[in-house]
Amino acid sequence: DTSSGSVSVSTSNAGTSGVSGDLSLSTGTASVGTSGSVSIGSGSSASGSGGNFAISVGSGDGSGGTFSVVAGDSSGSNTGGAASVIAGSSSSSGGGSLSLASGAGNTSGGAVTLDGGVGTTALGGSIAITSGVGTDTSSGSVSVSTSNAGTSGVSGDLSLSTGTASVGTSGSVSIGSGSSASGSGGNFAISVGSGDGSGGTFSVVAGDSSGSNT
Repeated sequence: DTSSGSVSVSTSNAGTSGVSGDLSLSTGTASVGTSGSVSIGSGSSASGSGGNFAISVGSGDGSGGTFSVVAGDSSGSNTGGAASVIAGSSSSSGGGSLSLASGAGNTSGGAVTLDGGVGTTALGGSIAITSGVGTDTSSGSVSVSTSNAGTSGVSGDLSLSTGTASVGTSGSVSIGSGSSASGSGGNFAISVGSGDGSGGTFSVVAGDSSGSNT
């Protein structure tokens, strides 16, 4: 009629010298077939909130601990393992949020890097950033910007470019607003910053040709 008991698995704190013990949870290897899975999850609730699931990494007066999530490699002809982080959906309210942020620093803040995988004999991995569809209403917005500068310094640059090509045509850059079936098409505006010195410049330059083409 009441709550179930708790289960705690931990190593003891270190003494006045030394380090605390490691904690390892893993399955064995397999000679043939798939190796064992590891499943850790919180329970669902019939009349309340689902249980939380938290992973925290220790702090220190040296470097803080690292946290890594790495999908498995494939040594055969199959693809490498996928890694997914997905916020929960809701049948009657808003979906869960997903935040990816680096840490603040007394000097520089931490960087956030999003890379597609390298392809040796085929294409490199793609990166797609897409806002959500509103089935009966508007779709979500996408905003890419640098933060304002502090009391001294300048604001960060924003660069949008494609890579170079050794053979063939380099990648194109396409920016446009969408059409509308029953209203106005979206506007497209480019503005250059003003200043108490010179205002910013705006240039459109077509590419040069080092060969026999125009």
